[in-house]
Amino acid sequence: MKERNFVIGIDTGGTFTDVVVVDTDGNITLGKALTDYRDLKRGVIASLGSAAEEINISMEDLLKNAIFIGHGTTLGTNAVINRRFVKTGHITTKGHEDTTLIMKSAGRTDGLSEMEIRHQAICRKPEPIVPRYLIKGVVERIDCFGKVFLPLNLDQAKRIIDELIEDGVEAIGISLLWSFANPEHEKTIKQIIEDNYPHIYISSSSEVVPQIREYSRAMTVIIDAAIGRLMEDYINSLNKDLMDRGLKYPISIMQAYGGVTSSATARPISTIDSGPVGGVIGSVYLSKIIGCPNIITTDVGGTSFDISLITNGTWFFAKEPLVDRYRVQIPMIDIKTVGAGGGTIARIDPATGSLKVGPDSAGSNPGPVCYDLGGTEPTVTDADLILGYINPDYFFEGKMRLNKEKAHKALEEKIANPLKISVVEAAAGIYELTNIFMADNLRLAVIEKGYDPRDFVLFAFGGNGPMHAASYGRELGVKSVYIPPQASTFSAFGIASSDIVHAYKYTELHNMPGDLQKLNDTFLKMEKKALEDMANEGIKKDRVILERELDMRYRKQVHEVGIPVKSGKLTQTSISEIMDSWETRYELIYGKGSGFKEAGIQIVSFGLTAISRTPKPKIKKAEDPPVADVFPALKFSRDAFFKKYNDFVETSVYDYQKLRYGNIIEGPAIIEASTTTMIILPEQKARMDEYMNLVIENL
Repeated sequence: MKERNFVIGIDTGGTFTDVVVVDTDGNITLGKALTDYRDLKRGVIASLGSAAEEINISMEDLLKNAIFIGHGTTLGTNAVINRRFVKTGHITTKGHEDTTLIMKSAGRTDGLSEMEIRHQAICRKPEPIVPRYLIKGVVERIDCFGKVFLPLNLDQAKRIIDELIEDGVEAIGISLLWSFANPEHEKTIKQIIEDNYPHIYISSSSEVVPQIREYSRAMTVIIDAAIGRLMEDYINSLNKDLMDRGLKYPISIMQAYGGVTSSATARPISTIDSGPVGGVIGSVYLSKIIGCPNIITTDVGGTSFDISLITNGTWFFAKEPLVDRYRVQIPMIDIKTVGAGGGTIARIDPATGSLKVGPDSAGSNPGPVCYDLGGTEPTVTDADLILGYINPDYFFEGKMRLNKEKAHKALEEKIANPLKISVVEAAAGIYELTNIFMADNLRLAVIEKGYDPRDFVLFAFGGNGPMHAASYGRELGVKSVYIPPQASTFSAFGIASSDIVHAYKYTELHNMPGDLQKLNDTFLKMEKKALEDMANEGIKKDRVILERELDMRYRKQVHEVGIPVKSGKLTQTSISEIMDSWETRYELIYGKGSGFKEAGIQIVSFGLTAISRTPKPKIKKAEDPPVADVFPALKFSRDAFFKKYNDFVETSVYDYQKLRYGNIIEGPAIIEASTTTMIILPEQKARMDEYMNLVIENL
């Protein structure tokens, strides 16, 4: 009998924990459970159990035959948002103790919405993660060329470490000036801590983020240290639980730069936003199969709306990304997150007396009012239910019955009565405001990178993406909207299709064309480190792909633009090609004529990504010829509200599982899958392609 192995992706989201299981033959099984904030492992175990039940095997057999499990988790994200940190200290160069308190000029507004920024009288910097009394300056100085200008004062270093321990810190972040040019002093301080206080979690900038920019580098190690112990304890505990149940290999952890790595080497700060990153990876994988290289990805869950852009099959990396309201300096796929999801709360804005949706969410506990788990604030999901889009008896495949009466009452009391409108008008207003808000954020995300939304297709996933995508896709003006068959668990699908990846950034300033020997030596040094790290995970050199990048700018500028670089030895010819390609890229972003070659071009940072391919889910292509007749998939009809008619109309409801390649559905229509619902608007049509993606187009 053929052995049946499994590749598994797990995504712990704000409301649901999702699992995708892919077997040897490419069959895909989905599992889903509510996220339990008190113990995230419960959601993981429950969703694995749900998937095992669908496959009709025990969880033990599922885990015993798993050859790979990738996991994206919100633990780090939640810890930052809710400020659930261990007590953390920070050691920096004397005279620079206030760097993280001063922040940057945008520190007062970073991470705030436009509405919040307008309230200048109450606009404040965020509370520091490490308070001033736990920030210690040590006498030392290394210059920008890596030369020791002032030796490290060892006695003082030992004294301030002792002081931090006496103050009860459990973690320490080390970030000295110019440590990326010479890590000698940071290594010494780290060794002192390890020798005397082995229980302390340590994060040092020369290891985690050897790059220029003092503030964001310091914040990176502070956050890494502050959540490090929490992440380490969670991963160790989850590994133990799963291995006690039959898992043979430790889980791999999704990283924000676009791949998984072993749980032993995963950086805590790189797990932040690791779930949404899975959706981007899954989109790139799917795009290559269906032949759509330019994609706008939209992930609408219960808590957030995540946006990313893919051009020519490649994602973008964020420059100095934000973690909550703090700038950090790690490689992270550029994902814009806003507060808009199924659990987003609607209320009357006390300042204006008008309807406001978001940004806060009811999450999974207590969740929307209709969940009947104690929620009292009306949400987007409650509005969707009132409008007839959701079947209260088939939510979550009928495993969770929604309370429409309670949703109606909450909307009536909290929205309709204060505004002197009907409950249906209130629900329709919530739905429309949400979709317009999503479309506006999408448009901004695309245009600010120099692209036109009309040149893209849109991928919609997450539990709530398929319910809103037809509206925000039409508003945005994209060519078409794709809803994949794994839509509600697509981030988990992306995690299951992720490669093993290590990403590196290293700051070293060179004025182009630069010294060829030094440029080649820097890349070779980074590649040697990457191959060593891969070897420590048991991956041989011939299985590693190395991809280079250079971050460059015109001299005297502050910000850089990245450009990929071919592998192999750099020559004068390749340097000229790099410079020409970089200037083309620069003008694509900032406009024709924006370049200023006379200023000269400067390399700021070297980037390297080491990749080892993993087994991929097989996306099956339809073997049968296209079928026009959609009648076999028709379930029934129900009344649903559509803005075009400003009323409820009888709407056909289809069973997604019974749709076939070639089926065409005219809107308005509702398509029900086991874990999501898809809405087709009037004057739209949807077709099933050969990979069972639902493709929505305007008529």
